[in-house]
Amino acid sequence: MICNYLAFEGIDGSGKSSLIRSLSEILTSQNIDNKIVREPGGTKVGEGIRELLLSHEYDVDALTEALLFCSQRSQLVTEIIKPEINKGTKILSDRSAYSSVAYQGVGRGLGYETIYQLNDIAVNSYWPEKVVLLDIDPTISLSRQRVADRIGSDKVDFFKKVREGYLRLAEEFENNFLIINAEEDLSDNLQKICMWLKVENSK
Repeated sequence: MICNYLAFEGIDGSGKSSLIRSLSEILTSQNIDNKIVREPGGTKVGEGIRELLLSHEYDVDALTEALLFCSQRSQLVTEIIKPEINKGTKILSDRSAYSSVAYQGVGRGLGYETIYQLNDIAVNSYWPEKVVLLDIDPTISLSRQRVADRIGSDKVDFFKKVREGYLRLAEEFENNFLIINAEEDLSDNLQKICMWLKVENSK
């Protein structure tokens, strides 16, 4: 695999989790140490913040939401991601700082550059080396969700803005992003990801 820190991004219901698990299984079968982490969460501090962010019990202001995401992310990078990579482990992350740029920066209207800079401080410029962006029509992705959390329950127009934010990121950082059509077959998409990452996939 050509990177140590890989993130999977996309709007809610795009199918990130299934592809992450499948890639992890391939790496494990090849004796390549890897660890799946998720955002928000991944640490004791992060899981506590996750509850605040995603529970329907709380009405969270947009800036508060952005700052909470930064807090849990800073803890995850410091406590888990950096130490694991230093041990030679490949990190497969279900979301990353790029999520906040798309969701809070563009979706919530807090500003693309503002939220990018805020997250750059939070992760001390330790961004994923490669990003798989699962692109999908929001109306389709939202229909896939079984039980939506607070953010996942937002309106389609919000997710259209988030999608625009992701595509802007993919254009700006085109050498680091692979855009995948999330409406296509999972096994076909997995093969495309493996080819991009130079991972042998004999499944």
